[in-house]
Amino acid sequence: MKFLQFSKIFSLIFFINIFFADNLRSEIKTNSIIKILCKESVKSEFKKNNFEYEESIGDEVCNCYLKNISKNINHKDSISKCKLENYKEN
Repeated sequence: MKFLQFSKIFSLIFFINIFFADNLRSEIKTNSIIKILCKESVKSEFKKNNFEYEESIGDEVCNCYLKNISKNINHKDSISKCKLENYKEN
């Protein structure tokens, strides 16, 4: 239930950030609200599955997600694609 509430809030913040961002590519390089929330989400998934979280993994996954979103790939597909890419690398 908390995850559903978090995903609704995350989606709202995400769309607000897109509408007000001057340049999404520059947002990828900064600690935007979306990236911070994304990294927290990745971290919680790691903890939930008893894996050791590394900051570099969170950065890779969230940068991948933001790049996919900027290419108009939908939210679910972006997440799946980034998880798959990160899984292949490790």
